Amino acid sequence: MATASRVRTTPFLLLLLATLLCAAAAASSREDRKPWRCVRRCEDRPWHERARCVQECREEREEQERGRHERERDLDRRRGDRHGEGSSGDEREQEQEQSRRPYVFDRRSFRRVVRSEQGSVRVLPPFHEASKLLRGIRDYRVAVLEANPRSFIVPSHTDAHCISYVAQGEGVVTTIEDGERRSYTIKEGDVFVAPAGAITYLANTDGRRKLVIAKILHTISVPGKFQFFFGPGGRNPESILSSFSKSVQRAAYKTSSERLERLFGKQDKGIIVRASEEQVRELRRHASEGGHGPHWPLPPFSESHGPYGLLDQRPRIANRHGQLYEADARSYHDLAEHDVRVSLANITAGSMSAPFYNTRSIKIAYVLEGEGHAEIVCPHLAQQGGESEHGRRGGRSERGRGRRGEEESEEEQQQGQQGEEEAGQGYRTIRARLSRGTVFVVPVGHPVVEVASRGSNLQIVCFEVRAEKNEKVYLAGANNVLKKLDNAAKELAFAARAKEVDEVLDAQREQGFLAGPEESGSEEREQEEEQHEGRRGRKEREQEEEREGRRGRKEREQEEEREGRRGREEREEEEEGRRGRGRREELAETFLRMATGRL
Repeated sequence: MATASRVRTTPFLLLLLATLLCAAAAASSREDRKPWRCVRRCEDRPWHERARCVQECREEREEQERGRHERERDLDRRRGDRHGEGSSGDEREQEQEQSRRPYVFDRRSFRRVVRSEQGSVRVLPPFHEASKLLRGIRDYRVAVLEANPRSFIVPSHTDAHCISYVAQGEGVVTTIEDGERRSYTIKEGDVFVAPAGAITYLANTDGRRKLVIAKILHTISVPGKFQFFFGPGGRNPESILSSFSKSVQRAAYKTSSERLERLFGKQDKGIIVRASEEQVRELRRHASEGGHGPHWPLPPFSESHGPYGLLDQRPRIANRHGQLYEADARSYHDLAEHDVRVSLANITAGSMSAPFYNTRSIKIAYVLEGEGHAEIVCPHLAQQGGESEHGRRGGRSERGRGRRGEEESEEEQQQGQQGEEEAGQGYRTIRARLSRGTVFVVPVGHPVVEVASRGSNLQIVCFEVRAEKNEKVYLAGANNVLKKLDNAAKELAFAARAKEVDEVLDAQREQGFLAGPEESGSEEREQEEEQHEGRRGRKEREQEEEREGRRGRKEREQEEEREGRRGREEREEEEEGRRGRGRREELAETFLRMATGRL
């Protein structure tokens, strides 16, 4: 009997197993088809947007894979914690890499705190956790919001001030502060501020492109920590209102518990949800009624509400190598109480920014588009490295030390900080590759250069904290601060004649943005070729003149020789003529005498 029951049960188990395998295969195939669907959607875009759309599809696929790896690592970590094991190998490798380059963070460094089918929010870990060298900005965090077309971010408030830059797309943002609701349209290049505690929500009103917003958050409650608080919500996101006791909820809303449970239990689609076309039009209409905020030019320290069009302003620096746009407390009053300056550097392909440093500000930079590299000169990393890259060993030390000279561990930094170091005896250059999504930090006084690759422009949005009374000090170019030195100071500092120093400092005529290393090298080669052509031309002219001179002398000698021969012949003919005439005269006289004698 038992055998018969087992026989009857086996086909059902096999059928169940086959069903599960088919479902898993179907889910996997659907997952694999998602990127192809995204690529096919790109074919409907205008031709000039297709390349960027395909790149976004690739990044979306990478984000999905990264999220899956993160979930696997979280699972491995929990298993390791239960078995008393430490962190995974990948995490240790990433931590070691971060400790070697404390000022640079790639896309892998971000943590996803909001995950939805309609978008995501990624946040960098607190800076002071990455390195003790970044304790000066422990109150700041970097976050990136990406929202799909026609998506809506549900209302919330945070315990941090939020300064945002619209990197891509367009949408509508609404804030409720001091009992007043303000709605504004936002577009690429806009800067806007959401104060701590203000209820904020926004929507991507574009039907094709993602809305991408890069932001820094100035934390208030706990240094480097912030939280989202969702008033409207349900199960996902959970409403803060549902956390109160039932009796408090009933008293606060004068509503039965059943209705409150139904209201606070419906939403389960996440923080970023899909909006209908009608809802998007309604949000856009409210924004148009609320206005677009102030327009440039603004009077100094005027009251301003709403976004500030950074790209609509006149660039502070502009030449063929790049443009720099800036918004500060004078031009955009919403930044005044946060002491932050927002700027956008657009560096032309193959060009670079002139070396400079900030006197008071710490610069937090986020790469929007393009590729290139940055070089940051840091004295802290040189405390255990002996000579500097451009010190006693010159260019040879940079090649000799390799990555050890650029990327020291934090343990070595801390050991080096225990003793006093002699000033001016060494610096290290952190050379970081830049691509879309890279974040790098430049501390106060640290010289920096940003170089764009030859393939595309490099666009970087910069948030400079503690911006009041800050000054950008340029170390090269027409506005080079070293040109302000006295002649005696130049001679004593460089151990060279002041005239020689001025020749070097005055050679660069551009300012702010310069020709990059490759472009500058090609220009130098062209100049060398021109000089070579000039030298060769002078030599050829001298040789030609010498040949002409020799030919002229020879012709003159030949002419003189011909003239001499012709003169001698004429003189001989004249002499012969005179001798002939004399003989004829003598004969005539003789004949005359003979004739006279006969007569």
